[in-house]
Amino acid sequence: MTTIANSRPLLDQTGMCDDATLRGSCYEIDLEAIRHNYRQLRAQLGGHVKVYACLKRNGYGCGAGPVAAALASEGAYGFAVASLMDAIAIRREGVSHPLLLYPGPGIAAARTIEALGLTVSISSIDELRQWRSVIGSLSVFIKVDLGFFRAGATPLSVCDLLAAAEDDQRVRVEGIYAHMSELPPAGSQMAQAQYGRMRAVVMHAERLGLRPPLVMMSSTNGVLNHPEMDFDAVDPGALFFGVAEGSLGSRSMPLQPALKTVRTRLVSVKRVDRSLGTVPEIAGLRRGMLLGVIGMGWGDGLPRQLPPNVTALVRGRRARLLPPSHLEHIRIDLSDVPDARFGDEVVLLGKQAHQTITHEEIASQWGTDVVGLYGLLRDHIPKIYL
Repeated sequence: MTTIANSRPLLDQTGMCDDATLRGSCYEIDLEAIRHNYRQLRAQLGGHVKVYACLKRNGYGCGAGPVAAALASEGAYGFAVASLMDAIAIRREGVSHPLLLYPGPGIAAARTIEALGLTVSISSIDELRQWRSVIGSLSVFIKVDLGFFRAGATPLSVCDLLAAAEDDQRVRVEGIYAHMSELPPAGSQMAQAQYGRMRAVVMHAERLGLRPPLVMMSSTNGVLNHPEMDFDAVDPGALFFGVAEGSLGSRSMPLQPALKTVRTRLVSVKRVDRSLGTVPEIAGLRRGMLLGVIGMGWGDGLPRQLPPNVTALVRGRRARLLPPSHLEHIRIDLSDVPDARFGDEVVLLGKQAHQTITHEEIASQWGTDVVGLYGLLRDHIPKIYL
């Protein structure tokens, strides 16, 4: 028996198709839109403010490696991820910029972290000691919890942690950072309270001679709505992909969506006739209709509980998806597309002919918001970069 560890080289030798054609589904990602969004941000920041592009969740589903390469070409100072797989993808693209590792991987991954030249996040003296026990020359960012109740040292303990790091010549403190709380009660008043805590931490560190080179607390919401919080660096993420939900307009940036199209194919088309027996009680399914099946399902990021009135585009016309959603398939009512055929392109997001399904429309139909839509993108779906 022959085992093929990686079938792509074999397939390529036989002249087979690209990933998108083989899979039958793909996402189209506009790297120029991502570069545009970076330039919009850069124009709003002071020259001294560094940009750490947050590329969590595989660059919001758009591919951490190619996105990092695009942003590096525009002058991004560094990157931040929570997954070692994302860090590996970025390094494989030849991006050697500073790379901050958010809380996630443990000390068992020390050799990989050291080999990739990553900066780890530290939230306590115990964490510092554990990391120092496995990495000889340790680069760290101290994370501060300003009231998010996630990872991070409390404001009262930050300077003790900074002092402990300062006492170890084998530890290099690159900076301190925080992420503003998204918990209720959210809003400008809560944001200002957190800003006040961060300023107090920085001032205390300065008095003790412990202020690190970089202070950072602004992600997308911060840079859009609170310019006073820029400090020395910012680490937005969703902004680069064109998502600016909740912006109060303190900084106006004409952003462009990175995700241009979600498309798949009709994998089956048939007329429902009497030989099928009793028609199941599925809304929209009826005898005599032209029924299609598309090659994406809830395993590909679509809602498992399909809401009513969700549509897709086939031959430039809207066609209704029929619940329930299956792992890799969903039915589609082709009654209004009588000329539909096996293999036809189906657009779930984007433009086809004169019809367009927008990010806002699909997010609403799928029961999420636009940033949540990016979170639903699946890594196994091929990406085409424009």
